[in-house]
Amino acid sequence: MIYDIHSGLAHHGKVSKSAASLFEFIGATLIAIMNLDKKDRLIIKALQQDARQSLSSLGRRIGLSQPAVSERVKKLEEAGVIRGYSARIDLRAIGLRLQAVVRVRTTHEHVQWYVTLFESMPEVLDAVRVTGEDCFVVRCAFAEPEDLERVVDAFAARGSVATSLVLSHPLTKTSYG
Repeated sequence: MIYDIHSGLAHHGKVSKSAASLFEFIGATLIAIMNLDKKDRLIIKALQQDARQSLSSLGRRIGLSQPAVSERVKKLEEAGVIRGYSARIDLRAIGLRLQAVVRVRTTHEHVQWYVTLFESMPEVLDAVRVTGEDCFVVRCAFAEPEDLERVVDAFAARGSVATSLVLSHPLTKTSYG
């Protein structure tokens, strides 16, 4: 039995190059999950607030050099802690005045069909698979009530739906921590 100090994983004898890469990836991921220090948490928080800031500016904010911040950000990205960067859009500003939360109930055999459907529909903002009587809770945005009707009809093709219009959105968290 060989114990890899870097990854913290045990394995038998020689390992292939791909297995070694997997051990390295898993090890880096475990290290990132288990050993985020205060500076890593500050980087994550700062990037959640403003992902467009320069690494130099970020470094000055948290007391690290630009190369040190760059290296930490790269490690956080490689470990999957930072999965990407995006812009937050004001839906009303682009004509999507209405939102709905749609609960979908179906059978297990149709779950993947629904995932594919959700991915294909621009009205779908997000979908979560849930426990209980419903299978999915889906948040949609649209310009006109007729658009909601089309969405509901599509969702009802292989299951039942229950729809609630969103009156307001008092809280939207864009960061964790």
